[in-house]
Order: sequence, then structure tokens, then C-alpha cells
Amino acid sequence: MDIKQITEQGTILKIISGSYMYGTNTPNSDKDYIGICIPTKDYIIGMHRFEQLEERTNPSNSDKKNSKADNDYTCYSLSKFIKLAYDNNPNILEVLFAPKESIVYCDNLGKHLLEHRKLFVSKRAYYKFMGYAIAQKRKLITKQSEGLRAKIVEKHGYDTKYASHLIRLLYFGIEILRTGELIFPTEHRRYLIQIKNGEWSLSQIIGKAAYLENYLDESLKSSSLPEHPNLEEINRLQINLIESFWQK
Repeated sequence: MDIKQITEQGTILKIISGSYMYGTNTPNSDKDYIGICIPTKDYIIGMHRFEQLEERTNPSNSDKKNSKADNDYTCYSLSKFIKLAYDNNPNILEVLFAPKESIVYCDNLGKHLLEHRKLFVSKRAYYKFMGYAIAQKRKLITKQSEGLRAKIVEKHGYDTKYASHLIRLLYFGIEILRTGELIFPTEHRRYLIQIKNGEWSLSQIIGKAAYLENYLDESLKSSSLPEHPNLEEINRLQINLIESFWQK
């Protein structure tokens, strides 16, 4: 059985992520999907290894901009997904809080995973969301965009994609530290769309980011979340999901 078959037969959850989940999509937005699958025993207790499968209708090395006809799909093995969720990886935590309208496929095991989403949320989120945001700000300030993105910089004076990611990550980090969850579509979608459209200056974006960084710092101090996720409970969850899948 090849990797493609393993992901198709082992999928327990698949969502449409990115702008369509945030509520910031436009008529020309491409679609991003994230899936979770449980591989066969050969790939978990055997010698074979599988972490994730990536499929793109428009290859990453293409000089063509993604259009509404393009799809990006990443399917993670359950163990890889849970490891990233335990680390409070921003892109992965989002999946656990996907609203019903963003769920493309979810079986009973996928539902069981989503029901235990709050096992993963901890103060680690601060370091991950802040770290990702700082990386976006660095790219934004140094104007590292190339190829098709360089045209955006030429038009607006900065890369609006990096700017939008920067502000979104800070907002989401604050939300999860203060409430323990993420709500989609985001209440900040209108502002994020304005940023994507280049309606705010670079100095305004940097100023807003500085304000939100301070807010994120304060959110960490007042957060009631645990310092770290409960490793033992998450470990039992992963074992139960895998054993239940194999029994099925």
C-alpha cells in the first residue's frame, strides 16, 4: 500500500483551513486543506515511517500565483499532528478549533480528538505564536519577498501577506491565552482583509504589532492556562485513537 492510499484510508479528520476558515478569503483565494490520518501498523510499530503528505495543484517552485482553482493539502500522521499540537504549533491548534462549516470529513475518531482539544492548550502558545509572529515581522521589515510577492512590495511598499500573518498570529495568541480557545471566523477578519489589500501603511502595521505584542505579554501573565499540556493524558488519547482505528 502506498502513502497516498494510507492517507486516504486512514483519514479521521479533514478541514479547509487558512483564509476560508478565518473569514478572510476573497473570490480569488486558493483553498488550503489539512488532514489527519492513522497509518497502518507497518508505519507505526514497523520499520516504515510516515509523517505527512503534501499535495499542491500549483507546485511551490512555480512562477505562477495560486488562483481560486488551486488547492494545497497537507495530511499529517496522527503522531506527528499530536506532537505539533502538544508544542502548541499555531497552524495545528487552529485545526482543533475548526468550526463545523470548515470540516470536510470527520469520523468518530476525529470527533473524539476534537472533543479533547483543550488537553493541548497551554502557556506554550505564547512562545509559539510570538515566535511565528516575530518571524513574519522580520520578513516584513527586511522585505525578503521575491518573485510574484516582490510585485506586492513594489505596489504597497511592503508584503501584505506577511503583514496579515503577523497581526493575525498576535490576535490569535492573545485570544487563546485569555480564553483557552479560538473562534472562527475571526472577529478581526475585516481588519485583516484591509491589511491584505494594502489599506494600512507599513508604519501603522508595525505600530499595531508593537501594541499587540505588549498585549500578548500581558495575556501570558494573566492566563489561567497550564504551563504545559498534560503529557500522560495526551499519550493515552493517542494510544486509544490508534488502537480503536486498528480494531475498526
